[in-house]
Amino acid sequence: MPIAVVERSVNAPHAYVWDWLADFGALDKLHPPGNLTQFRCEGNTIGSRRFAVFKPEMQIAGQIVERLDVALAPHVIVYSIVENYPLPMRDYVAVINLSTIDAGHTRVRWEGHYTEDALPAEQMNAALRDFYELFLGNIEKAHALGRKVGETPY
Repeated sequence: MPIAVVERSVNAPHAYVWDWLADFGALDKLHPPGNLTQFRCEGNTIGSRRFAVFKPEMQIAGQIVERLDVALAPHVIVYSIVENYPLPMRDYVAVINLSTIDAGHTRVRWEGHYTEDALPAEQMNAALRDFYELFLGNIEKAHALGRKVGETPY
């Protein structure tokens, strides 16, 4: 089973990074404007689902439905894609681990576990890592701009 991994320091306090990632509905605020043509989230409790449809240029045909599986504050979040698979992979489960480096920096390890399907693992890993880096970079940007959790950095 392939694993896409990003592990890095995020220039923001642990609680701030946790609050962004644990807010299951905040994902749309971390995407560049226009990436998502539709987005809704049922909540932030275990079993909550979020629904996203991407602009056609992103070549993700159909709606992605993700479920929040685990949220062990303030260190571990697990979510999975459920119901349908518009992405060229199957059985996707993401595990995010956070730890404090110091007062202003957080270590994040974001792993995407999946079964290889229509896209070779090397390409799928690169695509997933790009998304993880986008989200973590935008959390840093939001923090640097003094934005509250859920306020877009754009």
